[in-house]
Amino acid sequence: MYVKQVFSIWRLLGGIWHGLLAVTAYATLVFYLFSYQQWHFLSFPISIITILGTALSLLLGFRTNSAYDRWWEARRVWGEIVNDSRSLVRQSISFIKTDQPEKDEVISNIAHLQIAWCYALTNSLRREPVLVYADLHLNAAEHDYASSQDNIPNAILNLIQSRFTELHEQNKIETLLYQNIDQTLQRLCDAMGKCERIKNTVFPTQYSFFVVLVIFIFTLVLPMGLVESIGRIAIPITFIISFLFLYVEWIAYVMQNPFENGPNDIPMTTLSRTIEINLLQLIKAPKIPEKILPKNGVVM
Repeated sequence: MYVKQVFSIWRLLGGIWHGLLAVTAYATLVFYLFSYQQWHFLSFPISIITILGTALSLLLGFRTNSAYDRWWEARRVWGEIVNDSRSLVRQSISFIKTDQPEKDEVISNIAHLQIAWCYALTNSLRREPVLVYADLHLNAAEHDYASSQDNIPNAILNLIQSRFTELHEQNKIETLLYQNIDQTLQRLCDAMGKCERIKNTVFPTQYSFFVVLVIFIFTLVLPMGLVESIGRIAIPITFIISFLFLYVEWIAYVMQNPFENGPNDIPMTTLSRTIEINLLQLIKAPKIPEKILPKNGVVM
């Protein structure tokens, strides 16, 4: 995710530079044919451009809002994961009643499992090797169990649930307090499901295609509506207006998929590291990792 404004022309143009080159070449061709070849039928009434531009603006507004809603929902879900991860370990510290050495060992195990779950969920959503970083917080038995499952984050969450269930059956957690912990685990499971829903639900392709089609038609008629009144100035004006519409569409495109490991995505690795630091500090671990700092204005 970008954490500061970046004014690099290549980042500004993003993935639309080839389209802008084509639009500029097309506008130049229209000007040449109209001015030097006397193809005056290429001139369109400016009212057509106005109507198309207004309709396109409305479509892009809905498109951008829909894409941003997906991105913001994903960010809110990860905010809930941060909060519930902290709550889970705090509840463990407060609710588990047993001898101190055993309590420290159990709480440490739960904290490390929760950290592993965050990293595993991050990697799973990005379609990367799931146990990278997560395996640092799992023992051999836990690693073997998790790696044998199709949904590794869900398997790790099941390990956490099993730990609390064992403690409850051994009367080391009171029933009412166990129910509170179970609610926290349920919220974590719900958050995982929300992330998977966003990841696996494809943004309506027909809607995206229609918006791109309207942009294409608009860029075709735009220089025709300008060339008679402003001549060669129609070329840079076409470039600027096309850039605005294409860039807004490109922003919507990159924001509609917030888990693709791109610079505009949710910084899940950074959030997982924040959770790791917070939980290790809660259990007073001897080694605390460093925060992940932005690189070239981007955190991942």
